[in-house]
Amino acid sequence: MKKRICYLFVFNGYADWEAALTVATLNKFSDFMIRTFSIDGKTIHSMGDIAIEPDHSMQEVDPRIVDLLILPGGELWENGGNAEIAPLVAEFIRLGKTVAAICGATVLLANEGHLDHIPHTSNGLEYLKDLAPGYHGDVFFENLPCVTGNNVITANGAAFIEFMAAIFRKHEVLEENMLDAVYELYKSAGMDNKLYA
Repeated sequence: MKKRICYLFVFNGYADWEAALTVATLNKFSDFMIRTFSIDGKTIHSMGDIAIEPDHSMQEVDPRIVDLLILPGGELWENGGNAEIAPLVAEFIRLGKTVAAICGATVLLANEGHLDHIPHTSNGLEYLKDLAPGYHGDVFFENLPCVTGNNVITANGAAFIEFMAAIFRKHEVLEENMLDAVYELYKSAGMDNKLYA
């Protein structure tokens, strides 16, 4: 039975692969119900030109009943897009809900001051400084694939496996030894386990 709720924000040009492993695995192996939403609830097309019919519009999302918000990357963030979602993200953070942002989505968090006082990462420190004029969190930046700071998870665009593992760890989706095994399986492409021999 699905007891927890994960919302995935989708928008035109979002990097579909960055959250795909996380939401697919959450849906199959956890009690998380996966729901998608866009700003206006209308059909969007991912970076891979996959048409997505969101479950909800932004106005229909109630952070009080949601456990996890996933913000995938995409060039739109880097160009100042998706600014309309900033108040909703701020409400998630205020309520202590988990906000997981990968790649370009970290730009919004940086611009809004959410990374100024917690450990975090992105596609590089200069990347954040160049694209987020409101960012003042240099001292808390960690040059790692994925970092958890309080209830905020950030990852660079190549760290979608680490991103999944951090979310699973935060929400105790799998026992630690099982999580380690799943992580190693994906990182090694199954070759160590001779799955395809």
